[in-house]
Amino acid sequence: MSLRNALSFCFVTLLFFASNGLAVDPVTVYPKNYKVLLENENVRVLDFVLRKGDTESFHSHPPHVAYILTGFKIRFTFPDGRTAIREAKAGDVLYSDAVTHSPLNIGETDAHGLLIEMKTVEAAGALSPDQLLTAVTFIQGMEGKDEELKSELLALEAPTRSEPGNITYDLYQSTVKKNEFMRFEVWRNPEALEEHKKTPHLKASFKKRQEQGWKTEITTWKRVP
Repeated sequence: MSLRNALSFCFVTLLFFASNGLAVDPVTVYPKNYKVLLENENVRVLDFVLRKGDTESFHSHPPHVAYILTGFKIRFTFPDGRTAIREAKAGDVLYSDAVTHSPLNIGETDAHGLLIEMKTVEAAGALSPDQLLTAVTFIQGMEGKDEELKSELLALEAPTRSEPGNITYDLYQSTVKKNEFMRFEVWRNPEALEEHKKTPHLKASFKKRQEQGWKTEITTWKRVP
């Protein structure tokens, strides 16, 4: 299939990182911005700085609490293209669920604080990687209606990520044919994917795709020990 050929290299790379439980760690990419103060099997405590006017590329954090030492104004960009501006003052305590984002300091000061990251069940080793199930879905819509299909697929992001069995949900659009997409998901086990298929939001999406004539091919993968 044309979409498979266009995205084969991307898929192999993604599968490698997901099957090994890896994410883009800002400590590794930006060692000048993040300093590890403490780390054990439960938490990792970071001292972070994002200087005025600086930005960072997309990276991920598990659920975390931030204690703000110097107030800031930061614009965050998310993988689906959404943006949000967050302002904080010294002494604020902020909580965030697991997130992938790209920050840009648009304020007048260097952002500075402490980040307390909570280790996930997977990071603690309670879930073996060979239990995980990776699902790769290729979706082809009608030419000229790619925005409609993209909106439908993005609408599934929040409810899917909120499912207890989901670890990763990412959507990719072909750079060659705008009406072709790839959805990359990682599930805790095959049963979690089956439960996902029974959810009202996915059933509604399946119905709409059938009505619109969108073609879908799902493939599943297990890590080779």
